[in-house]
Amino acid sequence: MSTHADRLAALRDQLQRDRLDGFVVPLTDEHMSEYVGGYAQRLAWLTGFQGSAGSAVVLPQAAAIFTDGRYTLQVREQVSGDDWQFVAVPQTSVASWLGDNAANGARIGYDPWLHTRAWVEEARAKLAARGAELVAVDTNPVDAVWPDRPAPSAAPLGVQDDDRAGATSAAKRALIADWLATEQADAVVLTALDSIAWVLNVRGRDVAHTPVALAYAIVDADGTADLFIAPDKLTDAVRQHLGNAIRLHPRDAFAEGLAHYAG
Repeated sequence: MSTHADRLAALRDQLQRDRLDGFVVPLTDEHMSEYVGGYAQRLAWLTGFQGSAGSAVVLPQAAAIFTDGRYTLQVREQVSGDDWQFVAVPQTSVASWLGDNAANGARIGYDPWLHTRAWVEEARAKLAARGAELVAVDTNPVDAVWPDRPAPSAAPLGVQDDDRAGATSAAKRALIADWLATEQADAVVLTALDSIAWVLNVRGRDVAHTPVALAYAIVDADGTADLFIAPDKLTDAVRQHLGNAIRLHPRDAFAEGLAHYAG
């Protein structure tokens, strides 16, 4: 697939195989990051757009790319107007555009790892008014047609010295535990990569120019925590730094870890 037009056509073919009438492609990752690793650069791969914020919608007979005023010129330089409609946000939201353009009875797919609950609720309401349906997918169809998609970074985690961090991880987790007590909560879930780096005094190299690592964390009311991260990223030095108060799990066990708090 040497051209972006070919990639768009391939995605439409995949959507047809998946019995979907459209799909939403945001520029983000599972952590709602603005700056993402190469494996999550789906919008750039599909459209050619190289900005740090944007989304796209692909329908059978239409496709639109959504950017704010920072990218008015850039998006037109990098993305073909023959294949894509340029839509300005916040003047028009993705949900509103879907409500105006999706066909009655259409099934519009989205990757639930890449959207907020508020966005899902807005999009679902707009589509329902149109007689269409928002459908969560188990696997992202862009990934299915991206043959050379990079793997997530395997760079090892590093330790941020306490002197530079300003406080130990234990002290930071104790502050969180105190806050949880005042909120009468059992735990707090951390998905933002910079928050995890701060709480655990660790740094990573998984996103260009951003010292974070791909991980999730859950901090409990007793000050202990669960860290979900690829095991190969954990050196002996990092394991020693984290200590026994941090329980370690593979990154793909995060959803299962959340299930323990259901109730």
